[in-house]
Amino acid sequence: MGGSRKNFLSILDDEKVSIFCAYDKDYNGFRAEIWQENLFKHLGIENVKKCVFMNQIHSNKVEIYGSNFCNFSCDGLISKEKNTALCVLSADCLPLILYHKNGLIGALHSGREGCFNNILKEALVQFKTLDLTLKNEEFSLFILPSICQKNYELDGEILSYAKTHFTLFLKDNKLDLKALVKKQAKDLGIKEIKDVGICSFEDANLFSYRRDKTKNRFVSVIILKDNDNV
Repeated sequence: MGGSRKNFLSILDDEKVSIFCAYDKDYNGFRAEIWQENLFKHLGIENVKKCVFMNQIHSNKVEIYGSNFCNFSCDGLISKEKNTALCVLSADCLPLILYHKNGLIGALHSGREGCFNNILKEALVQFKTLDLTLKNEEFSLFILPSICQKNYELDGEILSYAKTHFTLFLKDNKLDLKALVKKQAKDLGIKEIKDVGICSFEDANLFSYRRDKTKNRFVSVIILKDNDNV
């Protein structure tokens, strides 16, 4: 794992890939856009030519990002494009980052609906359209800062649904989305699962909708590097 400093958390940074979380400002204004610039240079991040933000819709829809990309209304992006930052906005929902050593990356926004409808499985299906030889166990999954169970209480119809379908992940009407995603990942064959172990509700440096009803969002990012063509 990487390190942290004020308003920035590095999860992984090597010669092939960079994974980090930035919460130095509200990134919500960047949504649904391809920015032809390095939006993270002020944080010391290099090797970025463009930054891609989704128009997140609380679904399990995953799109492939490439030269003809135009459908921003989704909650997951996968790609093999280098020096391109795939960005997830969140303020309690789970930012899920996928990395394959063959040069494939994914960034997923997994809220309650994404978790219930297994957006992780949809992402792996899409990856296979890029390379049929990929094996699920070769992927690494990173769970970035998001809400923890003790701060995620359900009620009404949502609670009833969770009791019917996800009772193993409920305690005192509080749902453990992280545990649910980890179980889904293991069932899919993913062996390397890394949870940064940070609750967005409890960390005052992070935006949290449950805590503050804020419209602001921090960003979780993965970048596939090509240091020879920056």
